[in-house]
Amino acid sequence: MARGFIEFLGGPLGRHAAVGTQRWWTPLRVFVLTSLVFLAFGFLSKTNCLMGKRGDAGVTLDWSGNRQYVSACYNDIVPLFGVYDYAHGTFPYAHSWLEGGTTRYMEYPVLTGLFQWVCALVGNAVYRVVDAFPGHAIPQVTVYFMVTALVLAACWTIAVKMVAELAGNRVWDTVLMAASPVVAVHAFSNWDILPVLCVVAALVAVKRSRPGVAGVWIGLGTAFKLWPLFILGAYLVLALRGRNFVPWVKMTLMAAMSWLVVNLPVLALYPQAWNEFFRLNRERGAEWTTVYAVLTRMGVPSLTPGQLNFVSFALFGLFCLAVLWIGLRAPHTPRVAQLGFLIVAGFLLCNKVWSPQYSLWLVPLAVLALPQWRLLLSWMLSEAILWPILTWHMMGEDKLGAPAELLNAAVLVRDGFVVVMCVLIIRTMLGLRADKVTDVHEGRDPLAGPFRLSPRLTTSTATTTREETHV
Repeated sequence: MARGFIEFLGGPLGRHAAVGTQRWWTPLRVFVLTSLVFLAFGFLSKTNCLMGKRGDAGVTLDWSGNRQYVSACYNDIVPLFGVYDYAHGTFPYAHSWLEGGTTRYMEYPVLTGLFQWVCALVGNAVYRVVDAFPGHAIPQVTVYFMVTALVLAACWTIAVKMVAELAGNRVWDTVLMAASPVVAVHAFSNWDILPVLCVVAALVAVKRSRPGVAGVWIGLGTAFKLWPLFILGAYLVLALRGRNFVPWVKMTLMAAMSWLVVNLPVLALYPQAWNEFFRLNRERGAEWTTVYAVLTRMGVPSLTPGQLNFVSFALFGLFCLAVLWIGLRAPHTPRVAQLGFLIVAGFLLCNKVWSPQYSLWLVPLAVLALPQWRLLLSWMLSEAILWPILTWHMMGEDKLGAPAELLNAAVLVRDGFVVVMCVLIIRTMLGLRADKVTDVHEGRDPLAGPFRLSPRLTTSTATTTREETHV
C-alpha cells in the first residue's frame, strides 16, 4: 500500500530517475502540508460548536438543539472556558466552585492548566480587538478556541517533523501520522497533543544519545498528562536486557526533577487544586468507550470506582509484567517504539477511562512500531467512526440517540484493532514476523541511542522463514 501511495505521488521510478533532487517538494514539506490539511479538517469538525448569537446579554455561545452531539463537534476546550472562569483571566488553580455539594477545582495536571490559562490571556486580548467591531456575533470562547487550536496545530506539526526523523529509512511512514483520521476528529477535542509532542521529543533526544534531555521531556510530558511516564518502562526493558543502567537512571532522575520543578509551586500554593486531578481519577466511574462501560451496557453489574481502580491497576500491572517478560525473553532486542506502544496500549485497554482523544497518544508510536499501512489506517478510521456514534448515543434514548448495541460494536471494533496491533508487535518481537524497520536499518533500532546493542543476528535475507507482513 505504501508503494502504491508513493507511486501515486509521482509515479514509479524509472531507470534514469534522479532520486532526492526535488528542491521544493521534499518529504518533510509534504508531511507538513499534509498535517496542515488534516489539522484544518480537525478544526472544521469543531466549528459548529463555535457559533454565537447576539442578544440582550451580548454575544453568547449557541449550542441550541444539542448541536454539540448532533454534529459531533463537542470538545472540552469550549465548555471549560466558562467553568474555569477564563473570560476574566482567572488563574485556574486559584479558582473553585461548588458542584453537587462538592468543592471543585481545576482537574488537569499543572502544565495543561497553565497552558489553558496562557491561551485564555492571549485570547482575551485578541477578543478586545474583535469586540471593537459593532454587530459581530463571535463569542469570546471562540477566539480562545482559535488561539488554542493554533498552538496545538503547531505542536502537532513539530511532532510530525520529529517523527520523520525517527522513521529513518522508512521516512514515508510519517504520512500515516500526518494524514491520520484521528487528527481530523480529535486534534482539538482536548489538549492531548501537548504530551504527544513531549514524548516524541524524548524519543528524538534518546536517538541522539541525550538521555538527560529525554528525561526533561518525559517529566514535562507527565506534567501535561500522566501517560508519558510509561515511556520510561520501555527504556527500562532495554536497560535490563543490556545491563546498561546509567542512561536510564539519568533519564529517570531528570524526569523527576523537571516534573517537580513544574509541580512544586502549585502544590505549595494550591494543594487542594493540585490534588484535584488525582482525586477525580480515583472517584470517577468507567468512561463511555471502555470495556467496563460496554459490559455495563450489556447488563453486567457495574463496579464501584474503588473496584474499577483495583481491577484496572491489577490488569495494567499484569500487562506491564508480560511486556517486561517478553522484552527480556525475545530472541532479539525489542525496539523502543514496540515496547512503548505495548505499554501505552495496555494502559488504554485496561484503564477505566479511555476518552476518545486519548487515541492520539498511540498514533506516533504505532507508526514507528508497526508501519503496516492498511492495518493502521483501518484502526484510525475505526477511531474516527467511533466518535460520531458516541456523541449520537450521548443524546439519550428520549432524543433518538444511537442504541447501546451500536456503540458497543464500535468500541469493540476499535479495541479489536488495537489488540491485533499488540499481537502483531509481540510476534515481531519474538521473531515470528519480519520487522520492516530493522530490516532497513542494518538490524538495529534507530531509536535506541545509548541503549543500542549489537545488530540482530538475523538479516533481511533470513526473513523468508518468517511470516510475511502484508497486513
